[in-house]
Amino acid sequence: MQRRQGEDLELDEMWTFVGRKRRKVWLWLAVERASRRIVAWVLGSRGTATLRRLWAALPRRYHRHTRYFTDQWRAYRQVLPAGAHIVGKSGTRVVEALNGKLRHRCGVLVRRSRSFSKCRLRHEWRIKIAIDQHNLEITLH
Repeated sequence: MQRRQGEDLELDEMWTFVGRKRRKVWLWLAVERASRRIVAWVLGSRGTATLRRLWAALPRRYHRHTRYFTDQWRAYRQVLPAGAHIVGKSGTRVVEALNGKLRHRCGVLVRRSRSFSKCRLRHEWRIKIAIDQHNLEITLH
């Protein structure tokens, strides 16, 4: 079966914190390479369990005939299908750029910031607003 354009996903994780820097929370993103749209995201630890939640959050169409570009973090090898998983920083340029954009637009994602969440739920809401805004901009262009 021939793959359609837009079926390549880039996955990455970045840390943020709630309350204090010792309480790290990881934001995992799955970004469609062609459109630069965030198709799924989750907050959690940096472990395999959170990546499994990201996998479950992906729309079903991305579970087959999709290539997954990631960095070398070991959790990816444990969850993603081996034949479709491509490892290397050069394959994650879109999601890495998006990480920077989100950090710029959402104060709670900045590592050195006076703007931080004390509550996990509000932290999640602020990130959701930034992601929804990004996806809306992608749709409007």
